[in-house]
Amino acid sequence: MTTQAALYVASADDIEGARLHLAGRPVAFRTLLAAVRAGVQRVGVPPVLRSPDFEAALATSPRARAALVWLDAPDALPSAPTLLLPAAALVPATTLTRLLGAAPGAVLAESLTTDAPVVIAEVDLLEQVREPLIMGAPLGDSLVHTLKEREIEPVTGDESWYVRVRGPRTAAEAERRLYGDLGSPIDTRLDVALHRRLSRPVSRTAVTLGIGPNVITIASGVVGLAAAAIFSLSTPATLVLGLLVYILAVVLDHADGEVARLTLTESAFGEWLDAVIDTVVHTTLALALGVAASHLAGAGLASGVVAAAGILVGGIIGKIWPPAPLTASRNLLDRLTSRDGFYAMLTLFVLLGVARPTLLPSLMLIVAAGTHIYWLARILVLVARRP
Repeated sequence: MTTQAALYVASADDIEGARLHLAGRPVAFRTLLAAVRAGVQRVGVPPVLRSPDFEAALATSPRARAALVWLDAPDALPSAPTLLLPAAALVPATTLTRLLGAAPGAVLAESLTTDAPVVIAEVDLLEQVREPLIMGAPLGDSLVHTLKEREIEPVTGDESWYVRVRGPRTAAEAERRLYGDLGSPIDTRLDVALHRRLSRPVSRTAVTLGIGPNVITIASGVVGLAAAAIFSLSTPATLVLGLLVYILAVVLDHADGEVARLTLTESAFGEWLDAVIDTVVHTTLALALGVAASHLAGAGLASGVVAAAGILVGGIIGKIWPPAPLTASRNLLDRLTSRDGFYAMLTLFVLLGVARPTLLPSLMLIVAAGTHIYWLARILVLVARRP
């Protein structure tokens, strides 16, 4: 697998294109992020792309800063197969990962129709373009000419795309594609249809203002606890309001991951913080529902306490043994971990609280049993899979 990359200037006007902003960061920085996320360990960047905005973006991402080498530094780019990336073009990291696994000489199929190909340069090609690469001289035409003379291996795949940024219109298209790729493997249909639509404007604003993902995670927790407090007020109106506030907490919970991926600032601490706050919010919500059921129907508080304990234990086990992504192969137990089930329960609770509050204690008994069945079943499956 190729582990080295270099950004190059395809044409004279690409320097301006590389400095345009996508989601609050220069295009060239976004290209650097895509390479690092794809698995590249070293990315050479010509000094001509250096700018205050680029340097400021670098300061926000330790991983990008660690991978970058300025090409005018001694021995910046060892003689080895190298991924050549146009500095003013954007390619998803998943596509680059596939390309990095191909043999030297491979080229991204979607880039063949442009004068700025994405190619795994063999050592001889790297040496041929090394000097103009370092100087930031236009390389697009010469690369296209060289590729036409060689036997190349086009690489493509499902949902692959490539956008060369040459002005505001193409920058807007690249940004649209960038945000479109911000989903998570565990997203449900509801996440795609609702939460991601609402979280993207939040993420745009956060990136523009320089708000980090951990701040958004904490904000999500505060809003989630506010939803629990509103539920505990135990009136039909506050039940509806509590559900709406919970939706806002979920939107923020999606936005923190988006901002982390956009800025390459994922961290073990951020992942831990997200898991802890998510568990605390849902545990507190279960207690709040017990309080509401008790106020509206005279019973249900004990079930709320039992349900809260089940969610807490389930959260701990889920952290130790994470659920599989939502794919066709994901089993029923893993599907229980999606937020859709919690939404269904909350919605039913609100409907019963408004129309038939006497049924709330029965619902809370079911919820309490379900939370413990989940973690017990997980333990049994884990034990059964041991050799």
